[in-house]
Amino acid sequence: MKVSFYTQLGIIIKKLTGIQDISLVRKNIKKNIGKHIYNKKYTPQDIINTMALLGVKPGGVVCIHASMKEFYNYQGTAKELIDAIINYLTPEGTLMMPAMPFTDLRDINLDNYIFNPKTDKTAAGYLAETFRQYPNVVRSINVQHSVCAFGKHAKWLTKDHHLGNNCWDEYSPYYRMVQLGGIVVNLGMPSFYIGTFDHCVEAILYKEHPYWQQFFNKLQSYRYYNDQGEVKQYTCLTGDLECRTREKRLTKYFSPDIHKKKRLSNLLITMYDAKPCLEKMLELGRHGITMYYVPSPQKYKF
Repeated sequence: MKVSFYTQLGIIIKKLTGIQDISLVRKNIKKNIGKHIYNKKYTPQDIINTMALLGVKPGGVVCIHASMKEFYNYQGTAKELIDAIINYLTPEGTLMMPAMPFTDLRDINLDNYIFNPKTDKTAAGYLAETFRQYPNVVRSINVQHSVCAFGKHAKWLTKDHHLGNNCWDEYSPYYRMVQLGGIVVNLGMPSFYIGTFDHCVEAILYKEHPYWQQFFNKLQSYRYYNDQGEVKQYTCLTGDLECRTREKRLTKYFSPDIHKKKRLSNLLITMYDAKPCLEKMLELGRHGITMYYVPSPQKYKF
C-alpha cells in the first residue's frame, strides 16, 4: 500500500526521536498541563446531568466513545459511570460502545487470527472494555469494528453485523443506531471528533461516485467463533488504502441543534444527533466535502 507524505514524515520523526506513539505523548502533555488548570471534581451524576443538558433523554439510544485518560478530576469508577448511564436511560433505553479488537488490522495476520466475541478485549479504551464485561451486554461479530450494546435494542443493533457488505452499511450497529434516532456522546475525545458512525458516509456513497469507491476496493475474509465454539467465516468489502481525517472539515457545517458541546471541569463532552448529522455528511460528501484529506477528493469531479 502506498503511504502518504504525512505517514512518511511520521516514520522519520519516530526514528529521530525514538517515540513510537506520538499521540500518547501529546495526550500525556495535555493531561499534565490540564491538572494545573482544572481542579473541580465531578461524579457520575454530574456527567449524567451534563449529558441531559446536551439532549440525552431516558429511553433513548446512546453511543458513547470515551478516553478515560481525560477523566483526571472524576470521582468514581468506570462501572459506576456505566451503572449511572443505564439507570438514567431506563429499561426502554439502549447503550452501545465500540468494541473493535484492534486499532490497526494491518498489524494482524488475519490468516492465523480467529475473533472470539466472548473473550477478545476491545482496543477502544478502558470504559469500553469495562462495558464489554458488563452483565447482559451483547457484542456484534465484526473484526474491524465490533460493537457492544445493552438494553432494549441491543440484540437488533448487533445481530447482523457480519452479514453486511462492509462495516457500516444497513446491517451495522452504527447505521441501525442512526435509524433509531440515536445520540452519540463523546467523553474526553478530541474537540472535533464525531464518532465511528461517520463512516456510514462511505458505506452509502461508494456506490455513487469513484472517489468513494476506493474505500471498498478489496474483499477480505474473517474468521470467528460462534456461540457453540465453532469456527465460522464471513467476507466483506474493505479498503486497501491509507486514510487520514480532520473532522473539523465537517463539524463547521453542523448546526447548533445537532452538534453541542459542554465542558465539565476538564472533561469535554460533545453530543451529535446522529440522523441529521449523517444526512448533512451525505449532502456534503456528494459535493466532495469530506473529513478525509488522505485520500484527497481534490482531483475528482463531483
